[in-house]
Amino acid sequence: MTHSAEKALKNAYAVLKYETPLKNADCGRLCNAVCCSGDENDCMFLLPFEDELVKQNGFAVCDTDGNYGFSAVTCKGVCRRNKRPLACRFFPLFPAITEKNGKDTVTVIIDPRASICPLTLENAVIDRSFRRAVHKAGLYLLCDDEIRAYLKKITAELLEIEELKNKLLQS
Repeated sequence: MTHSAEKALKNAYAVLKYETPLKNADCGRLCNAVCCSGDENDCMFLLPFEDELVKQNGFAVCDTDGNYGFSAVTCKGVCRRNKRPLACRFFPLFPAITEKNGKDTVTVIIDPRASICPLTLENAVIDRSFRRAVHKAGLYLLCDDEIRAYLKKITAELLEIEELKNKLLQS
């Protein structure tokens, strides 16, 4: 792992360590923790180099064809919350990397893959401090070129999913 990747990941982990989508409430009570109720077929994609950190935290890492050659962790439904991978910490949001005035910038979006989450409904309120923390974590992640490139690829996929969803809803 490069020094810039390690620093970016650790800073992103730290900024999201105690943040949650709802202030003073367990969002898992809204849906019986559907996002944490996985089986051997459910996984959360890891960012470049993140596999090294999650292995240290006791997660089982598996290879996947659907993550640009990077690993994933299989969700067993129970983990030490402060050791979760970034995909879990962001959920149901995502720090999308878009270009503005020739520079990469972070825009926090609702992850279209999070459709199982009641917080993705139109009138749901996600805590602003959580949104800010996801944004700040995204800014840290921009500091490593490989992580930045990965986030740009995932952003493109998520925006395509959202565009397709909107087209289908208009039909």
